[in-house]
Amino acid sequence: MLSRFLRTLCCILALGALLQAPLATAQIEPGTTLDEIVAVVGSEPILASEVDALAFASTQGEAITPELWSRVLDDLIGQKVLVARAERDTTINVTDEQVNQQLDARIAQLVQQAGGEEQLTAYYGKTIDEIKVLFRSNVRQQILAQQYQGRRLNSVTVTPNEVRSWFAQIPDSEIPDVPELVRVAHIVKIPEPDEAAREDARAMAEALRDSVLAEQATIEELASRHTDDRGSATRGGRYDNTNVAELVPEFGLVATTLEPGALSQVFETPFGFHFMRLNERRGDVISFNHILIQVDDSAVDPAAAIAELQVLRDSVVTMGIPFERIAKNNSDDPFTAAQGGYLSDPRSRERDLQTQALGPLWQATLDTLEVGEVSQPAEVQLADGSRAWHVVLLQRRQEPHRMSLETDYALLSQYALRDKQVEVLQDWLRDLRRTVYVEIKTDRYVPLDA
Repeated sequence: MLSRFLRTLCCILALGALLQAPLATAQIEPGTTLDEIVAVVGSEPILASEVDALAFASTQGEAITPELWSRVLDDLIGQKVLVARAERDTTINVTDEQVNQQLDARIAQLVQQAGGEEQLTAYYGKTIDEIKVLFRSNVRQQILAQQYQGRRLNSVTVTPNEVRSWFAQIPDSEIPDVPELVRVAHIVKIPEPDEAAREDARAMAEALRDSVLAEQATIEELASRHTDDRGSATRGGRYDNTNVAELVPEFGLVATTLEPGALSQVFETPFGFHFMRLNERRGDVISFNHILIQVDDSAVDPAAAIAELQVLRDSVVTMGIPFERIAKNNSDDPFTAAQGGYLSDPRSRERDLQTQALGPLWQATLDTLEVGEVSQPAEVQLADGSRAWHVVLLQRRQEPHRMSLETDYALLSQYALRDKQVEVLQDWLRDLRRTVYVEIKTDRYVPLDA
């Protein structure tokens, strides 16, 4: 029998799957024989191959036990029940833009896992657009279920007494170690690219635009092959229902001067060189296709950026100007500048980060610092993959240690909350299953204790 702590970690993983993972039909291995319907939820079938694929993935290649297979089937039934109930709720609306964003993220993740677009399309035997069609319905259902489920779980909270009680039930032998954690902020400068590299990027954008004007290819075809905006490449560079205020000023200015159907000249933004076709305008909301050609940042001279960072560092260290103020006014990283240079986990918003997860460049810089110190300028790779230089403020360092209430209350409260959410979700799903037609149609299923 699993201990409470291990069971909780398993339940946290299961809840994470319900909250974030793609629905199972998106995971079926290409070429798999869809040989048996093992359950029906409402009018939606669940196939044996779906359960097999997810069960196999969760074992990392080890033998699949009947209990594990049945638990996976139960999880899939729970997902389908949520979707069935969410589709009845007329107050939940999933937009095409939400689906497109999730699809782009899913495709980007799959491309990375496969080792490139060519490997991914070869694996599925389909183009990127065809893979998106394969996933689209499932992604929409996932968003629908997440929104419906979120309404129930967002009201769940834990008190300090509940956190202490939860931790007290963990056997002493199972209390884990916590790796080194750091709390950091940085000021970023992105060096100006080499002029020859800028001209090469501009020339490439001009050549692609000329091809569109000569009707040698459409902007959609060229975007899918050449744009450096990988988030829109799979849909031919298209963005729908975008407010002009959400665009960088240089892009927004061009967008406001075009008539629907018109193709812009090549123009420059902080991201590189673009040209765009305006498809539709409704007030400040536009739909468009664009192609981005980034400047090769491997040819930059960092001397000017390093010199500027040295001046900014001196402003903090020598003149006593708050680091947060300097970061907000001077950092070239928009994702952290708005919050005073602070880094945080994009999912949990937690500011205590595992040092090993930051990467080798960060680790090399942090190794030179004591708490409260600001580093000398050093190279860094930003979240979007671009090359930059920064100075780092180490605000807090927590050495590796055994987990305890005194040092890890925030983390333990997250675990306790997740555990409580799992219990609430399981009870809620049991109630919901009574309102949706569910039939198990296989002898492989082993009833599990709740």
